[in-house]
Amino acid sequence: TGHNSGTVRPFRKIVGEACQLAQAVICETIEQKETIIPYCANTHAILDFHEEFPMLPFRPESQSENFPSLMWEGLPFTAKGLLQLEKAFLDISDSHRISLEMVTDLLYPLFLGKYFKQDTQKILQRVPDILGKQFKITEWNIEAVVEAAQRSHMAVLPLDPSGTLNPLKAENRLLMMWRIGLPSLVSPSFAYTRVMKATGVDGVCHSPEEWKEKISWLMNSVELRREWVERGQQYIRDTHSEKLVLSAWDDLFDSVL
Repeated sequence: TGHNSGTVRPFRKIVGEACQLAQAVICETIEQKETIIPYCANTHAILDFHEEFPMLPFRPESQSENFPSLMWEGLPFTAKGLLQLEKAFLDISDSHRISLEMVTDLLYPLFLGKYFKQDTQKILQRVPDILGKQFKITEWNIEAVVEAAQRSHMAVLPLDPSGTLNPLKAENRLLMMWRIGLPSLVSPSFAYTRVMKATGVDGVCHSPEEWKEKISWLMNSVELRREWVERGQQYIRDTHSEKLVLSAWDDLFDSVL
């Protein structure tokens, strides 16, 4: 498409060569750092900083008429992970008015991040039909994310198991959900598992059955939802404060000057 010059080469090779030429490399997680160190010994793991989202207290009562009301946030191409919750949605909807709100782009490009835009809802196959009027897509902006959180009881952050890069994804979205006051359930990526273990929160779901089971845990206990949020927010204060992030960037610059 003319975006790059020269012969087309594997992206992994291009990135590897760039790391070898660099005085320092910045990545997001310690797991990513381990894969990069063979290419550049001076590699620093510095997670994105999401101060644009307020640190909101846990809300025992949401503004939603449905219970439980679930929230998902992210880019459309990652929404395929929600298909893992199809069985949980079916089972829970037999006895509760479960709802799901997605905050994302309404359209997504099929090719090269630019061409042949499609309706995001098509990624989800049967999920919108299962939930019916209890399914909603809201266009992404910071205000919409915060408002959706105030209407929700919990966040679900499943990763598509067929995505080869998903195990190395960072914990950004989990920390964002904790910041805005939502307990969260996640897939077993390296970063999600590490952070959940550090906080003592049992929020990792390894199977469709576990998604249903742990959604039910949170449905049935306001105190558990409160505890998970408080543990998550304390983890952010202890390990990801503005002071700590800026100090990590100072260390990076000191290493090359």
